Amino acid sequence: MSDLANILVVDDEQNIRLTLSALLRRSGYAITTASNGEEAVALFSTHSFDLMLVDLQMPGINGIQVVDALRSRGLDTEVIVLTGHGSLESAIEGIHHGIFDYMLKTSDPAQIMERVAAALAERLKRQRQSTLISTIGQAAKELVGDSVPTLQSDLSPIAPPSTPSTPVAAGHERVVIIGQLQLDTWHQTATLSERSLNLTPTEFRLLLCLAEHSGQMLSYTQLVRCAQGYETSELEAGELIKPHIHHLRQKIEPDPSTPRYLLNVRGKGYILQID
Repeated sequence: MSDLANILVVDDEQNIRLTLSALLRRSGYAITTASNGEEAVALFSTHSFDLMLVDLQMPGINGIQVVDALRSRGLDTEVIVLTGHGSLESAIEGIHHGIFDYMLKTSDPAQIMERVAAALAERLKRQRQSTLISTIGQAAKELVGDSVPTLQSDLSPIAPPSTPSTPVAAGHERVVIIGQLQLDTWHQTATLSERSLNLTPTEFRLLLCLAEHSGQMLSYTQLVRCAQGYETSELEAGELIKPHIHHLRQKIEPDPSTPRYLLNVRGKGYILQID
């Protein structure tokens, strides 16, 4: 897929743009660059991108506003937000969903490439699922033809399948259930007390890691390793994980200011406890 993927790099720092562009081109990606948010937004009208790497802090239109402009146009481009060291706490302000990942600009190039590949793979999977659903729907329509309206009155509603009370195995564990929390690893969906949770891919992976070790503390580095797939220092891991935890609490806690489920072990990590 790499030779077909179009990536937009948005950063007001020329050296960052040049470095990322060179790195990505060497891996076979087609690269377009923008030196500010206004230039990036203008490109949305004439270009289609599979992935956008965008700087959080830029003069004029910042990274958050660029993402908002992208989503307002209904574009399904995957997004990785880049931020400077120490500013990650503000990386999620104003963004509620639709971001594949956040990364520090100081991240190792290999880590950046890993996340780029993962983001593109996620987009491809989503497109294939959409195409499959559309194909099945069209096939079903052609199969039943005009008989559906005639038969519908004679058909009783089909009851939905009962929710399993224990994890279902299919070569690997498909459904993880912790109290009222259910995580479907096949469809990447989560529910809490039968309420659907709108999680980003990173948030889902992070919650799954915590659920698989429910009642146990996972350190910052363990969470980064489990949810994002790479090694980092404890300090950097804490900066990477805390914003995602903040977002998760907004989505799963009855009162995010007083966490009940996702508990902090000060300076060390987090524990998931759900009855």
